[in-house]
Amino acid sequence: MEVEVKIKATAEELFSLLMDSVKHDIKQSTGKDVKTKELVSGYTYSKNLTNKLGKEGAASGVLTIIEPPFVYEAAFTSSRGVNRLSYKLVPLADGMLNVTYTEIYEPINRNSELNFKFVNFFYRKSFKKRITHMIKMMEAHLQQKSVAVD
Repeated sequence: MEVEVKIKATAEELFSLLMDSVKHDIKQSTGKDVKTKELVSGYTYSKNLTNKLGKEGAASGVLTIIEPPFVYEAAFTSSRGVNRLSYKLVPLADGMLNVTYTEIYEPINRNSELNFKFVNFFYRKSFKKRITHMIKMMEAHLQQKSVAVD
């Protein structure tokens, strides 16, 4: 699924916030502090994921594409399949930024695929609403941070 949102921010600001989020996720998952410069394509770590139904399981995460400040992609592989997510940031006129968030699930078997299609049918609208809200919250955070610096 894909969600596209326009916000008032720079690609550099949002990309930095995304990298801070990745560093926090790695810290929460592994206890390891990483520096932004260590977050490169191919970086891997292990974590626990919770699915839409609340079931938790181990996953392996890999940062598949890191192209500051325009592209962040990651893939999380679990026993049920691979969940890929990406942020693509395109600067627009007047300080606006087009954010395209994409999430793709590749199930490991036919049963998982059927289950995903069934669950996804009911969650599609809430997914788009949740992702749009999350991106707008990032925008608000960046604007508050900017005001605090001024």
